[in-house]
Order: sequence, then C-alpha cells, then structure tokens
Amino acid sequence: MNFLLTLFFTFIFVVLIFLVFIRVGTPVYHLDKQNLITLLTLVVEGRATENDWQVFLGMPIRHNEQLEEIRRRCYDISEHEYIGGSGYLLTETGIEEVNKLLTELIGEKE
Repeated sequence: MNFLLTLFFTFIFVVLIFLVFIRVGTPVYHLDKQNLITLLTLVVEGRATENDWQVFLGMPIRHNEQLEEIRRRCYDISEHEYIGGSGYLLTETGIEEVNKLLTELIGEKE
C-alpha cells in the first residue's frame, strides 16, 4: 500500500513540475541596448566579470541585428586581446577598441 501511495504522489509531483515548466517556458537571454552599454562600460572600467563577458560573447542576439553586429565585433576583439583574470579582461588595445564601440553605441542612442 505504501508503495502505491508513494508511486501515486511521485507521479502527481512530476506532472505538476512538468506543467510548471510548460507554463514558465524556456529562459531567454534578451539583451537590450542599455544592458549592452552597461556591460561595455564595466569592461572598459575593469569591473566586468569573466562570466558576464563570456555569456555575452557566447549568446547570439537574434532580436536586434545592430546589437548582434556589436557582439560579433566584441568577439573578434576578444579573440586577439583577451587576457582574462580579475580586473581588466582585455589588453589596453582591446579596451580602447571596446571603448570605441561603446562611444558608437552611446552616440546612436542619443
């Protein structure tokens, strides 16, 4: 009897979890222009984490071609100028290039 009750409650629990996951949906990485300005500012100031930078570079931005182009350019910069660690994630040259992208992005915002 205990086995049947355990099996029944386990089945109900799994069904409820399944329904919650269907209702909530898949997590989405949706980056907007202001988030990108914040991230690039943190990179230029040496306050961005390695994780923030790698997630940004690794996730295509499908909803905005302009932001995707900036992501691709940052990826190219990172390929040549990435040093990692804590603090500044890029060389001085890489920081300057990211700063140019940031200036471009802020200029388009206004």
